[in-house]
Parts: sequence; structure tokens; C-alpha cells
Amino acid sequence: MRPALLYGAGLAAALMLPAAVPAQAMPLARIPMALPSADGKKGQELPGMPSALDPRAEEAVCTPASEEQAKKQDWSRQRLDLDRLHQHSTGAGVTVALIGTGVDPDAAGLDGRVAAEGTAADDCVGHGTFLAGLIAGTGGSTPRLAGVAPGAKILALRGTDRRGRPSPGLVAAAVREATGARAGVI
Repeated sequence: MRPALLYGAGLAAALMLPAAVPAQAMPLARIPMALPSADGKKGQELPGMPSALDPRAEEAVCTPASEEQAKKQDWSRQRLDLDRLHQHSTGAGVTVALIGTGVDPDAAGLDGRVAAEGTAADDCVGHGTFLAGLIAGTGGSTPRLAGVAPGAKILALRGTDRRGRPSPGLVAAAVREATGARAGVI
């Protein structure tokens, strides 16, 4: 039964990895996507998030960090009602294994709660660090922008190569490592 469980978990993790569609490592052509806010006014414009670097590029030029700062909650965060959720739990004491492009352990809002060894600490694409912020970000000086579980710890595991291309072997190894580390959520 255990090998079937690991196979199923590996398959699920592989399906959740970013699509292997090449994205440019250069500044992306910004196609603003205006989301309506809960009060009916114009919402935030969200920049594109690459999931892989261009495989034709000679050298993997990492995606630069965004200079944009979120100023308010968008409608999706309001619908999740995270303020109310955080009254019941913040995820304190839970380790979330994040299998993806890696996570920058020094990213703002993660406050030293990321365990990332080797290549898992090098997130050249930025996708894994972005997801870690959605999961366990504190929101920094804007606590209303905190993640779903701002008290959780992140175990960063690599499921892609440095360019963001998924690898079934890396995903399977990461799932085994996450179960061995007794992560509460994978």
C-alpha cells in the first residue's frame, strides 16, 4: 500500500508543477489583468508569473524580483476570508513541503521559516518563492496581506531543474524526502 501511496503522491505533485511552457527571463510584456474588488471598484493589476525560463537561452538569467508592492487585499483574498481563518489557526507548528522551483530562504515575509538545502535554496524562476509567500508569508508591514498559514514552516524541495522544467525523478525524490521529514502538508 505504501508504494501506491508514494506513486499517487508523486503523480499529484508532478501534475501541480508549473507547466513546462517556456517563459522569457527578460522583463515580461506586461498584460495587466484587472480584477474586480469586493466593493466593485477596479482591483489590482497582477504581473505575469513565469513558470520556466526560456530553454533556448544560452545562460539562465534569473527572473528579477518585482519592485511592485501590494497595497491592499484583492477580491480573492477577501473571498477566502483569511482574517477570520487566522483567528482559528495560523499554521504554527506545521511544516509544508513545497515541491517546485526552489524557494529563496531570505525572501521578505518568510522570516527564516524556510528550510532549503542545496539547489532548493536557489529559485532562479521565482515561482516557488512566490508560492511560499502565498502559503506562509507574514505580509511584513502589511499583515492583511499574509499568506494562508503565516505561522507555518516551508520545506523547500526541488522538482524542476534550474530553468523550471519539471523532472519526474526530482519530484519522486522530493516526495520521498517530504514524507521522510514528516511534513504535515505536501
